[in-house]
Amino acid sequence: MLLTVSVILILLAVLLTFWQPHGLSSAVMTCISGGLIILFASFSHHPGWQLVAHLGWGLITIIGVVGLFSLLLILNAPHLVVRKKERLTYGLLAGIWLCLILGVGWGFRLASGHFGESWWPWVTFIPAFSAYLGVLYGASLVGNLRANVWRARRADTILILGAGLRNGHEIGRVLGSRLDTALALARRQKGPVTLLVSGGQGPDETISEAAAMAAYLEAHDWPSDQIVQETRATSTFTNLLYSQRLWTKLPQQGGRVVIVTNNYHLFRAEHLASQLGIRCGGYPAPTRWGYLPAAWAREFLAIIMLHPRLHRGVLIGMVAANILWFLI
Repeated sequence: MLLTVSVILILLAVLLTFWQPHGLSSAVMTCISGGLIILFASFSHHPGWQLVAHLGWGLITIIGVVGLFSLLLILNAPHLVVRKKERLTYGLLAGIWLCLILGVGWGFRLASGHFGESWWPWVTFIPAFSAYLGVLYGASLVGNLRANVWRARRADTILILGAGLRNGHEIGRVLGSRLDTALALARRQKGPVTLLVSGGQGPDETISEAAAMAAYLEAHDWPSDQIVQETRATSTFTNLLYSQRLWTKLPQQGGRVVIVTNNYHLFRAEHLASQLGIRCGGYPAPTRWGYLPAAWAREFLAIIMLHPRLHRGVLIGMVAANILWFLI
């Protein structure tokens, strides 16, 4: 019975992955399927399923620790996570801290055995919503892993997504990694390749990101007539939207288009492209390990903000269900 259920869940996750390879919902289904298999395996006495359970709970623990580290990074060092033009309000940070403290208290009270004799059941929606966010965090990791493993190999047009310029006009490490990766990928192609650089000019920048990227590519011996600049975009969404209008004017409407961005950012870029109806591949640029924790924390916040109404609806529904459950 357990084997049959596991096979069904695995097949469902695989089918959704092939149907929606860049989607967050298919990654969520993969996490839920894996979690159910681990849960069912925990009740089995078979040594093989017990091994599956132990490995699964170990993996869940690792994801939980990484997620907690990301949360603490957001709470204690928001200046490292959010960009210059963004900020986390003190009210939001205080609310997150309050929910975190109440969630820990709820867990200790439940473990004490006197849960039903206190007011703690009134805040059951907090750990429930935390579990929901935990699934989204795990799904984001799954989607990120999937995007980095299934990388494109062939390209006619390579779209390089911009990043902030250092000192207003210099290429930083993150953007330099994207450009170097795109150059290496382009030089491995057998036919001609167009490099499309996308990025507008920020308030603290003296030139557009696209202009700085084009100058970098030319300095590294890439022909200027094979570079196209998109100079209006201010976000990943507009990077894709405005760049598509440019590559459709190229021969064969750009041919095989591949997005190059940093490994932590590739999943969200591909997800946004799929929402815009853009069919393209992706190729990850490496990121130095010291920068990765803050970058991933910021990336997860951006993934959460892709569907804010959904998350608010889930939270409101959980609060309403919590109140009804307690009253009834």
